[in-house]
Amino acid sequence: MWRFLNIIIFLVLLIFASCRFNLLLQDDKEQYCNYSNCNTTEPKVAFLKVKFSRSPNQRNPLIFLFSGRFEEHLILDTLATDTVPSYRDYILISVEVEHFYTVMARYIRGDDTIYAIDGNYISKSFYYFCDTICWEVNGNRLNIKLKN
Repeated sequence: MWRFLNIIIFLVLLIFASCRFNLLLQDDKEQYCNYSNCNTTEPKVAFLKVKFSRSPNQRNPLIFLFSGRFEEHLILDTLATDTVPSYRDYILISVEVEHFYTVMARYIRGDDTIYAIDGNYISKSFYYFCDTICWEVNGNRLNIKLKN
């Protein structure tokens, strides 16, 4: 009888200890898993960050957004950069993901017109972080800056 009672007490203490250990692990996980950089919502749209040049010779280039490659000539939008603050050298354009986009800037320098073109496929991907799916957008940085 005493042996049976000792076994039951041992099992109860074992269960209590395992529950306590599990709670300690969960506390560590909460401290370790900082979700501030994790986007848990699958992106349908993204922002293209398009860098462009400004100088005294060409202040505000005109930017054209194309759906697909430049050769397809499918202009979605024309963006003026005159409303972009002078301290910023990029413009953000909202687009759908899982699509190819091309941007083209038209610079005027003296009597010359200079075009700069860049394009990329905007995709989405995910990774697991602490048993949570985090989404990110890939390929959303384009550069149509002039080289000096």
